[in-house]
Amino acid sequence: MLFNSYFFIFVFLPLSLAGWYLLNRMKRFKLAQGYLIGMSLWFYAWYNASFLWVMLGSCLFNFGVSFLLSRRDKPQMRKFLLIIGCAVNIGALGVFKYYNFFVENVNAVFGADFQTRNILLPLGISFFTFQQLSYLIDRCRGEAPHYGAVDYLCFVTFFPSLISGPIVLHASTVPQFQDEAKRKFSAEGFAKGVMQFVIGLGKKVLLADTLALAVNYGYENIASLDAPAALVAAVGYTLELYFDFSGYSDMAIGVGKMFGIEIPENFNSPYLAVSVKDFWKRWHMTLSRFLQTYVYFPLGGSRKGKLRTFVNTMITFLVSGLWHGANWTFVFWGFLHGLGVAAAGIAESKKEGRASQDKGTQNRALRFLCQLATFAYVCMAFVFFRADSIQDGFLLLSRIFFFRADGKLSQMAAAMEPSEIYIVTKALSLIAPSLVGAAQIAAMVFLLAVSFFVLSRKNTVQIIARKQISFGFTLWLAFLFAWSVISLSGVSTFVYFNF
Repeated sequence: MLFNSYFFIFVFLPLSLAGWYLLNRMKRFKLAQGYLIGMSLWFYAWYNASFLWVMLGSCLFNFGVSFLLSRRDKPQMRKFLLIIGCAVNIGALGVFKYYNFFVENVNAVFGADFQTRNILLPLGISFFTFQQLSYLIDRCRGEAPHYGAVDYLCFVTFFPSLISGPIVLHASTVPQFQDEAKRKFSAEGFAKGVMQFVIGLGKKVLLADTLALAVNYGYENIASLDAPAALVAAVGYTLELYFDFSGYSDMAIGVGKMFGIEIPENFNSPYLAVSVKDFWKRWHMTLSRFLQTYVYFPLGGSRKGKLRTFVNTMITFLVSGLWHGANWTFVFWGFLHGLGVAAAGIAESKKEGRASQDKGTQNRALRFLCQLATFAYVCMAFVFFRADSIQDGFLLLSRIFFFRADGKLSQMAAAMEPSEIYIVTKALSLIAPSLVGAAQIAAMVFLLAVSFFVLSRKNTVQIIARKQISFGFTLWLAFLFAWSVISLSGVSTFVYFNF
C-alpha cells in the first residue's frame, strides 16, 4: 500500500488511528498492539499477500532464536546462535535478492550454464532483515533483552517504517510500545505528525514524481541525449531520489508521530554537505548508523592504522552499494562513495593541529565551493545508481561533455510536462504552436529552480520545530495537501521499493 494513495489517506490511516486510540483509551493496551500488528500486516499484504509469509517467517525465526537464548544464555550458545542467525537472515536475503545476480556472474566468469529463476523480491526485505539482524546481534552480545511476541512484532511490522524505512532499532522503538504513557493522544504530537506527513507528501508527489518523467525519458534514451539533456537527466535524478526518499521518510515519521511513536529522522539537508563524509552524516542516516555499528566498527573502524581504515571504509560502502540492489552499478556507486569518504578523511587528517573542518568552512565562498564540489560528486555517483549498467553510466556522463545541443532538451521537457500547464500548452498549440516547446522548457527550468530553492531552505525537521503555528502556515499546509491529493491521480511509486 502506498502512502500517497487515496485509500491510505482517507480509509486505512483513519481506521488505524481510530482503533489504536480507542483501544488504548479503554486501557486494552495489548489488544491495541494486536490491532496495530493486524493493520500493519494488512498494509504489507496489500501489494502481494504471498510476501506476508516471508516477512512473518523471518519474524518467527528471529524471535525463536531470541527465545532459545533466553532459555540457555551461555557464551557458547550465544556464539552458535549468532552464526546461525546471521547465516539464515543473510542467506534468505541472498536467495530472494541476489540469487540471479550470483548465477549470472558465475555463468559469465566460468562459462557455466546455471539457470536463473523467476524470484519475486518481497517488499522491504532489506529493511526488515537489517532491523532484525541488529536485534539478533545485540541479543547475542548480551546487549538486548528478550521481548514478548507482541512487542517484537510491533517493532518489526510497524507499518510506517516497514517497507522502505527508516531503519529502526529495537532499543529506541520497543520501549515506546511498552510505555503506557505514550498511548495517550497528544494534540501537539499529532499536529506535528500531520505537518510532517503533508510536507513529505508534497515533496514526493509534486516534485519527485514530476522530475521522474524527465529523468525516465533521459535514462531510456541515453545514446541520443545532447549535453543539456544529459545534464538535466543526471541532476534531475539526484533531485528526484532525494525528494522521493526524504518525502517517504517524512511521511513515515509523520505517521509515527500520529501514533505517538518516534521514528528516527533519515535526512538532514544532505545536499548542503561540504564533503562526501559530511554527506553520509546527513543522507539515509539510519542506514549509515546501522553500517557503522554492525559493519565498520566490528571490522576495526579507524583504530588500526590508515591502511586498515581505508580498507574498512571501502568494505562498508561496498556492502552499502550491494544492499541497495543486485547489480554492479550499485557496487560501483558504493565504491565511488567509499573513495569519496576516504578522501575526505585524509583531507581532515591533514588539518589536524590546525582549524577544524567546521571553522575552515565558515568562509561563505569556500563553504559554497565545497558544497558545489560535493554535490557534483554525489550527482556523478548517482548516475551509476540509476543507470542499467556501468557502461550506460559512463555513456551518459560522456554526453554531458560532448558540448552539443540538438534539441533533445525540448523532447525531455515535453515528456515531463506538468499537468498544471496543460491548459497553457493546449492553448498555445492552437494560437502559437511554435511557443509550446518554449513553454515546456520554461516549466522544466522553473521546477528545477523550485527544487534547488527548497534544498536551500529549512528542512522538514526545522520547519515543524517552530513553536507557534501561524494562520498563514496552516493555510499553506492545507493548500499543499489539497494540491498533492489532486495530483495523486498521476502514476506514482516509491523509488526505494526497488531496494
